[in-house]
Amino acid sequence: MHRPKTLSALVAIALLLVGTACGSPRVDAGDPGYVSTPQQYGGSYGRGSATGDTDAGASFARWVLDQDPRQELITDAVVRGEQTLGVKVQPTATKADIERLLTALTQGMAQTFPGTPAKVIAFYQSGDKLAEANYDPRTRRTDVAFAR
Repeated sequence: MHRPKTLSALVAIALLLVGTACGSPRVDAGDPGYVSTPQQYGGSYGRGSATGDTDAGASFARWVLDQDPRQELITDAVVRGEQTLGVKVQPTATKADIERLLTALTQGMAQTFPGTPAKVIAFYQSGDKLAEANYDPRTRRTDVAFAR
């Protein structure tokens, strides 16, 4: 059953994502950040998939899915190299939802894996790239760009 998203639910998810840290989904093979190495850690988690190529990455991916237990926005998460998080998002997510989500997840990555640049990529359920956020630890700035 589809549950309508509310602004308060989205804000709560964003706050949880910023306030803590852990997680990531499948990165598309067409993306330059794609790493073809199979994910060694994680797997099915809840109603989604949470994997990583390190134990810490898989733990972060599980944390990401835990922040949205009803899967209102996120269905899967994968972390590659403890610097790139990929998430599959629901088709009902708006552009504003995605921008807030990517910003919050990028900040969570920066807190969990400090001192390194972080990238969070949102994918449609088909695996096509929707948007990407990049965090620069020197400037502490997050930039979000949508695919064309």
